[in-house]
Amino acid sequence: MYNGGTSRKTVMARKIYSIFVLVLIVAIAALNFYAYRFHWYWEFWWFDIIMHTLGGLWVASCALWLFHFRSLASEPIIAPKKLSVFILALVAVYVIGGGWELFEFSLDKFITFKINDAVNTASDLFFDGVGSIVGVFLFLSVYNIQIER
Repeated sequence: MYNGGTSRKTVMARKIYSIFVLVLIVAIAALNFYAYRFHWYWEFWWFDIIMHTLGGLWVASCALWLFHFRSLASEPIIAPKKLSVFILALVAVYVIGGGWELFEFSLDKFITFKINDAVNTASDLFFDGVGSIVGVFLFLSVYNIQIER
């Protein structure tokens, strides 16, 4: 079942989801600020995992949010397929996450002259993906979209 109409419940879901996306990026920015200020990335080996998972959740949520609002503007409203929702979220996350990893690699190679750690890069991309999967399930549940088999 796809509840993509303009019912009161759908309007409320849009508002809540929009606020969630905004609050999530503010929380990520605040955590990142304090992480650099208090050296949490170096003090706690697991903090990077949390940040990449939250980042993947945010990127996937934004991509799905943009997709949903764009699709609501066109007629007729068609329920998104499970595969297309997952692909959209994963592509968005891996484009942004991959770009971020290239940025880190460039910093390491040309500024800090450190050797790039492939295990760290793979871990970062893995947890970006974990966050995107959480984002897909959150999107589907908020908008009451049944996953088709």
